[in-house]
Amino acid sequence: MEKILDLKKTVAELVEENPEVKEIMAGIGFKEITNPVALNVMGRIMTIPRGAAVKGIDLAKVIAAFEERGYTVLSEDGASRQGRLRGFIERLSSGEDLESVRKDFVQEFRHVEAQEIMDAEQTLIKEGLPIKEVQRLCDVHSALFHGAMDAPAGALSHDEIHAQAASVNPDDIDALPEAHPLSILRAENAALDALLDTIEGELDGAKRTDVMLQHILALGDVRSHYIKKEELLMPILYDYGVTGPSQVMWGIDDEMKRELAMIIKALKADAETLPLYEARIRALMQRIREMIFKEEKILFPLSLRYFTQMEWYRCYHDLPDMGISFGVPIPAWAEAQPWLDQEAARLAQSQVGGKLQFPTGELSMEQLTTILQLLPVDITFIDKDDVVRFFTNEGQVFTRPLSALGRDVMNCHPPEIIPVVRNLIADFKAKKRTQMIVHRYIRERPIRVHYQAMYDAVGEYIGTVEFVTDHAEPLEKFRR
Repeated sequence: MEKILDLKKTVAELVEENPEVKEIMAGIGFKEITNPVALNVMGRIMTIPRGAAVKGIDLAKVIAAFEERGYTVLSEDGASRQGRLRGFIERLSSGEDLESVRKDFVQEFRHVEAQEIMDAEQTLIKEGLPIKEVQRLCDVHSALFHGAMDAPAGALSHDEIHAQAASVNPDDIDALPEAHPLSILRAENAALDALLDTIEGELDGAKRTDVMLQHILALGDVRSHYIKKEELLMPILYDYGVTGPSQVMWGIDDEMKRELAMIIKALKADAETLPLYEARIRALMQRIREMIFKEEKILFPLSLRYFTQMEWYRCYHDLPDMGISFGVPIPAWAEAQPWLDQEAARLAQSQVGGKLQFPTGELSMEQLTTILQLLPVDITFIDKDDVVRFFTNEGQVFTRPLSALGRDVMNCHPPEIIPVVRNLIADFKAKKRTQMIVHRYIRERPIRVHYQAMYDAVGEYIGTVEFVTDHAEPLEKFRR
């Protein structure tokens, strides 16, 4: 009987097919495989190529050992472009020196597309690699591609990377009108990059001035820039099955936003402590530069590839609600104006007509809409199928773009929050609990978030409503 070793299968699957696999692997350095607990736990998610990368064992040596024992090794994934790209990322994740991996990468890869990078990340996640781990190596692999620009002769040139890191021709992005959402986001990146250069120059010059502090505080605008891409670009890509940006970039954005908020809070309290934070400021600026690179070379080209013109119009419609970043204005977009006018007319028409009848009275749609806008609370309704169906967002505590309507609520949250949301809704459906109330500071504002399960007259779950209230003003009144 022919012995087959399929490297796409997990170690546990291979051992179950042929116990001899365990003996061979133990003999070439995989001692942990002899531990039943390790085999049952890690073996269920670990493949041989990934295990070899983690332990620093040459995969060619592993394949040779099995071939000597009469195995036919199926290594299509390991030989494929994506498999080799993932191998480089896994080597970095296992702690191998960046320069060593970069050298091999430059020698082997002449062309690499954004889609390959995102596919590699998504596959790693599907194979069981924790999202947190992918987020860490995401920074490292973008540094790898950055480094390739400065590599020795024969390496990828800047122009080659610019042209080949995405399937979308760079000229297509450059040719977009200045009011296109991608043009605006790219202008914000250019302004952000200039701000980072200014701060870096001031740090190198050992200047500790009020102007320098103001420049650091100005980095706070990165929050609204990240919100734009997280709320307008990533969820739509997710709908197209391109989940990598949401799963990886969003988590990194949140880490950087928290770090920046901590630094700004400390410097506002005592500007003289700035020298104590210099190392952290430099590290954060480097991460921000890496994120600019990922946006320009991966996220933006992928968005241009997948989005319809209607989806770009919706993005443009929602941009003003997310604030101005780094002084970059949102100019008028003549091409989008007919659609904007049509949407405004549709909304106006929806408010015309008869009365809405309630148990305690009646209101026109216009009256009801105005009342909801005046309430000091933001409301979001998620139906029984976990789809966002309605929101009011006058307080702007959380960003709520119109494109969120009709979307699965799980795709509207960063990856680390999704399990919390999923468990909460599951509890509501099972009636294990009917509400959850959270009080916390969000951007230094005291916020109350109330999640409430909704049931019909016979007790069937019909959805969840979220109430968000800013308590800053009433608390200030009571302190007087």
